Amino acid sequence: MPSENENLVRAAYEAYGRGDMSQLLELIDPDLEWTYLDPAFEDPAPQTCHGRPELQRALAGQARQRLVSQLEEVTAQGDKVMVVIRTPGIDQRRARQAGDRNYLVLTFGQGRVVAMRACRDRDEARGFAGIG
Repeated sequence: MPSENENLVRAAYEAYGRGDMSQLLELIDPDLEWTYLDPAFEDPAPQTCHGRPELQRALAGQARQRLVSQLEEVTAQGDKVMVVIRTPGIDQRRARQAGDRNYLVLTFGQGRVVAMRACRDRDEARGFAGIG
């Protein structure tokens, strides 16, 4: 049975897939801590930025490039949710090839995503999320 956090993530990504970025952003805490992997490098060191506007800019840039993300997998463990997203064509725009996929671990607090961490692959994301 999916957790409440899994259901929130699925609903937000479904709305985003329909072009409704606002529902996805409502799930994000204004003070989000976002650890990402710079797409310009094949083996990037994780970098961190803060705030919902940073994520909004990245999503708007993806939309301008006409890249559409599809939710492939959502798995929760406590306050963490592992998300696998496939974005056809994204590997053409980044040095690190990952089968057009992004692997994220979202950390929830009070019903919102307070932290988001990009991972290199499914195994790294599962480990970070504490999924056996």
